[in-house]
Amino acid sequence: MRVLRSVRVRIIALYMAILLLSLTLFSFVLFRDLERMLNDDIDKLLKSRAQGVADSVNTYWEAEKLEVAGGGIMARSLSKIGNANFVKIAQRWVMDRTDDPELLGIIVQIFDVKGGQIASSKTVPEMDSLPPDVFRSVLLGGKRFDDFPAAPASGNPVSLRALTIPVVENQRVAYIVRVLGPLTSLDFLLRDFRLIVFILFPIAVVLSGVVGSIMARVTLRPINRMIETIHAITGENLRLRLTLPESKDEVRRLADTFNDMLARLEQAFTSQRLFIEDLTHELKTPLAVLKGELEVTLKRMRSAREYESVLESSLEEIDRIIRIVEDLLVLARLEKGVAALDKEDLEAGELVAQCVEDIRVLAEPKGISVRFESKDGTNVWGDSVRLRQLFLNVLDNAIKYTPPGGEVEVEVVREVEWVKITVRDTGPGIPEKDLPRIFGRFFRGQGHGREKGFGLGLSIAKAIAEAHGGRIEVSIAAGGGTCFDMFLPIRPPARFSAVSGDPSVPRKY
Repeated sequence: MRVLRSVRVRIIALYMAILLLSLTLFSFVLFRDLERMLNDDIDKLLKSRAQGVADSVNTYWEAEKLEVAGGGIMARSLSKIGNANFVKIAQRWVMDRTDDPELLGIIVQIFDVKGGQIASSKTVPEMDSLPPDVFRSVLLGGKRFDDFPAAPASGNPVSLRALTIPVVENQRVAYIVRVLGPLTSLDFLLRDFRLIVFILFPIAVVLSGVVGSIMARVTLRPINRMIETIHAITGENLRLRLTLPESKDEVRRLADTFNDMLARLEQAFTSQRLFIEDLTHELKTPLAVLKGELEVTLKRMRSAREYESVLESSLEEIDRIIRIVEDLLVLARLEKGVAALDKEDLEAGELVAQCVEDIRVLAEPKGISVRFESKDGTNVWGDSVRLRQLFLNVLDNAIKYTPPGGEVEVEVVREVEWVKITVRDTGPGIPEKDLPRIFGRFFRGQGHGREKGFGLGLSIAKAIAEAHGGRIEVSIAAGGGTCFDMFLPIRPPARFSAVSGDPSVPRKY
């Protein structure tokens, strides 16, 4: 059953069915055209012979009229209708032309205007009279084609094709000519054609199935190898990749797509593993501190002040754990796009200016000067709470890494469809090898103490920027230090207002 359900078998079966249908239709059309052409050829031959017979008989009659005119009788008074001499002339013509090569295989019959046979090249009892419907049709001046079965002396029945035409004299039917030709050759030819088709059809379909099976096996061979490789891939060897076929067809595109998917899965698994490791490491320290302090405290009786000191320290560690969990929850919601953003039209310059004023509280004790510059027309579409968190995280990072007496520059400008917020510090800078990891969770640069954070600030900043349809970039500043560039869109997404239906009317969401 699995074989019958395979793609290869279904492709071959469909291919054979289409081929059989196509051959059947083609053969039917070819057979009909061949039959029509052969019938047309026979009809043309019968027309030529019938007209030749009428012209030849008329020639004999005209010669007879000249002889009669030589005897003193007016030729114009002689008529073929009911004339015994014409009957004799018709019979003589048939006798004289019986062996004519042009009439070989053709039966010639001549009838009078009453339908009686007056001459015939061959004796065919079944054809010695005209059928009433044929006789009536011919008397009205029309020609008539008919097919008749006949049993000649040999005893083998044959089919005859007959053409009956009237010969008109002085606008009256003078006599009737009928020529009959056998359809034996036509029947044999059509029968042989049907036999050939009947024999060749199965052969052609079977051969096409064999060829199709070979082609399908060759075509699907790379896919079978891909399936074997996919079965071998597990969570422990996600680095394994599919072998790309040399062709440039859909199979290669499929392999490329699988490899891209595996790369993303590997990155996701690696990120997940690193996240768990980092989270474990970050939670291990406060939990170890809690456990240690509690164990030491319980070894002997302590004073109320000592118990209070231990509880305060434990509370600090618990707050640390809570902040880590809350930051991770915010980051997860932002990355998944499920965080509720209350977006509105905001002046980015004013919002950044407020954040700069707030951050000066951390900068002044270290003697760090914060220089701020903003230009007009820096409106953005965003959530003021989340954007404030974005700016404060980046500014806080700059203050932490800038040595005492250093400087932090903040600039807000408009660039085409973006508002660019630049934060540049004069700190030691970030090693180039660490730049790709700077926005990773729990990543902290060299010299970063435990008291300075958890390494989630820049990860949250990146997630907030991307949730607003923007981005954040980091680079090494000219002359040393670090430069963060945040890009936010100046226009809201083109969505219809739930109230007015007008895309020009912004709405919060």
